[in-house]
Amino acid sequence: MDVARETSLGEALGDILRHPYATLIAAWNWKAAAVSVLLRAGVFFATNLRSGQHSAVRAMLVEAAFATAAAGLMGAATQRLRAARPVWATAFIVWLGLPALMLVAQFIWHRALGTPHLRTGLIASFCFASLASGFNLFAMRRGAMLAGTDAASLTSDARALPRIVLDFVLAVPRTLLRSVR
Repeated sequence: MDVARETSLGEALGDILRHPYATLIAAWNWKAAAVSVLLRAGVFFATNLRSGQHSAVRAMLVEAAFATAAAGLMGAATQRLRAARPVWATAFIVWLGLPALMLVAQFIWHRALGTPHLRTGLIASFCFASLASGFNLFAMRRGAMLAGTDAASLTSDARALPRIVLDFVLAVPRTLLRSVR
């Protein structure tokens, strides 16, 4: 299993900017991409169905192509940032910064390829991307959803994920309970 070296957020971001091929493209995270494609393509299908089945299928395929690339890159960036400190600033960048960058690229992609109903799809996609990015950071800090040579198998991740999902869902309530004690 991959054990990340703790680093500063500035160092991790600098590494991504100085070595984009090694940190993003070569480290493309297929696990993040696969999960994202399954969910996001369906959202674009549903939000474009009112323009007809052909438009809905086309929007779904356009999103699937985009999500495959973008979610894999976001997963790679999140994997590189998972041990960065301070955690709060890293979480802010992963929860909001990365999804915002993806939203801009996604808008340009869909607009260029003629997706008719963008607003609802983009809003839903941003919300999903933000939640998924936060969850990926949470899971990656616990050794799951990692890609690459030192990553656990998909089967191992599948066994660990129910507990990680529960911990993710309960993280805020647990923090609030600790603060009132």
